[in-house]
Amino acid sequence: MNATNTTSVRGDTEARRRGILDAAAAILDVGGYAALTIRSVAKEAGMSPGLIYQYFVDKRDIFAALLFESQQELTVFIAELPRDQGISALIAAIVPETTKQWARVGHVASVWRTTEDASNSDGQAVQDLRHSTEAQFAELRTALEDAAGAQGLSLREGPSLIPFVWAGLMGLADTIVNNWAQDLDPTEYITYSADGLARAITH
Repeated sequence: MNATNTTSVRGDTEARRRGILDAAAAILDVGGYAALTIRSVAKEAGMSPGLIYQYFVDKRDIFAALLFESQQELTVFIAELPRDQGISALIAAIVPETTKQWARVGHVASVWRTTEDASNSDGQAVQDLRHSTEAQFAELRTALEDAAGAQGLSLREGPSLIPFVWAGLMGLADTIVNNWAQDLDPTEYITYSADGLARAITH
């Protein structure tokens, strides 16, 4: 096979995989995780179910791939944020991106993990997701440490710190996406919450 044909095959493969993921995202937006099936994805993508299985083990694998993409984007976003304005400013700067990711796939991740026992899936996307979660949390910790240091502060020690911050960020995202605090100015709410998180994790 010549180089042109190799490039074409690779391009077709990437385009089909992208089409599957885009179709799955569209289904999730409308019907949630319960509506996500191999048949529904195939129909939305204009492909046969058999073709879907050439790229993904099952629907868990498809959803894991979407989460993986989301986590990679967020990890890069956090890595590029300035740290010199302090920890509260850093947390506030992360919120818009976590809110975007939560609106796309995060709000159904808990359903996926609970109903599908995702930890037992052997798909490559699920394995990749485990590694990307570790990388995302490591980048978040580094960013928080740098931002705290810029203020002459240090982070509280303990394994609960990053899960605590992450839970706070997800709670903020959920509140914003669902407009639970509709009587509050979003910017003021984010600033208030970021200040609270910053105080809770530093000394």
